[in-house]
Amino acid sequence: MGKLLKAKDISSVSYYSAPLHLQPVVENLGHPAGDFPVAEKVANECLSLPMSPYLSAQDQSQVIEEIL
Repeated sequence: MGKLLKAKDISSVSYYSAPLHLQPVVENLGHPAGDFPVAEKVANECLSLPMSPYLSAQDQSQVIEEIL
């Protein structure tokens, strides 16, 4: 979805591309992939879309149309 939005000049970000238990800072806790499947699913599927009080109705509609 991110590539499609980028091709249409719509910014999107994945803030949590790796769940916390797979981050290097906590690798000493020993939680391998699969220990927290919900967190991993969210990390793989979550996408932050443009959001601002200055986003025009037309821009909002464009984002919605592209997602649909």
